Amino acid sequence: MGDKLRAMVIGCGNMGTKRIKSLMETKEAQLAFIVDNQEGKAERIAKQYGVDFGADPYEAMNKVKPDFVIISTPNKFHAPLAQATLRKNIHVFCEKPLARNPQEATAMVKTAIENKAFLKTGSNLRYFPSVTKAKELLEKNEIGEILFVRGWIGNSGWQLQNSWFTDPDLVGGGTLLDNGTHMFDLIRWFTGEVKECLGVISTVHWQVNPLEDVGLCIFKNIHGKYAFIQSSWVDWAGYMYLEIYGKNGYIRIDNRENACITTLGKKNGMKDIFDYSLQPPISYNLELEDFVRSIKLNRQPLPSGYDGLRAVQMAYGVYWSTKTGKTISIYGKEDEELANAYSHMQAIYKRA
Repeated sequence: MGDKLRAMVIGCGNMGTKRIKSLMETKEAQLAFIVDNQEGKAERIAKQYGVDFGADPYEAMNKVKPDFVIISTPNKFHAPLAQATLRKNIHVFCEKPLARNPQEATAMVKTAIENKAFLKTGSNLRYFPSVTKAKELLEKNEIGEILFVRGWIGNSGWQLQNSWFTDPDLVGGGTLLDNGTHMFDLIRWFTGEVKECLGVISTVHWQVNPLEDVGLCIFKNIHGKYAFIQSSWVDWAGYMYLEIYGKNGYIRIDNRENACITTLGKKNGMKDIFDYSLQPPISYNLELEDFVRSIKLNRQPLPSGYDGLRAVQMAYGVYWSTKTGKTISIYGKEDEELANAYSHMQAIYKRA
């Protein structure tokens, strides 16, 4: 598999420190540089891990020449940092949501295509054992043709106290763009492309208008099947619950509070329960290892930048639906062409 890949992390907040910890625990990559606009914070964390640090990411990229960059900054800075990195033919691991809005996310994906560099959207949820088991069962066609999906995701809004999450210019959206994009990504991963949405948003507790703390969504995929999703910043228990119903049975993913369970149920009442609740939480490590392995194999890391773009478009579809009271189309010819271009670029990609 070759030598360890050199990584630079931009942003030392909550997610950045989690990514740094994962980097220190993986065998296939090494932390080379830490960047944060609060240089004192970067220095403190860098000294802890014995690496160099700085406050200017653009200067650092020229100095360090990393193999990939992890972007863990407020959403406003995702697009400019990712595009500058991709133009140097450096791979990018960008936290979700990929960007503040569809326009920024589209520009990021196009830059990845133009420069033949990998763009990955962060989603440790795909690496929960309950979620990976559900994907395995779906690929084995255990419940037959999917009929509909329903679920919810949320937290208590802990991040809304004295943080950038309350600044619309920095964050771009409320719970749908924050929590919701996790679930939107899973819907597409499990059931296929989504083409329409109808929804409403509201602010019921956290007074952070125009950012919503509750969102209710109905999505219709290209096969005519529906997904019903709620996302919130007022779920005091958290975190995620999803049901997928098929012609032959159902799959339940239960990650409420400390649970981590997948249930496979059949129409005759028989059930198989896969309980991972006592396993250590290592989704961040698994995600990073898969990202590094994918780079070394010249394989697009998942979820891709395009996947991240689609999740942002799904959130904004609900925003538009709330304003108009109408069903919104969120997949057209331009999206299909971009998907094809992205897939073609990744299929022929070979790093010089």
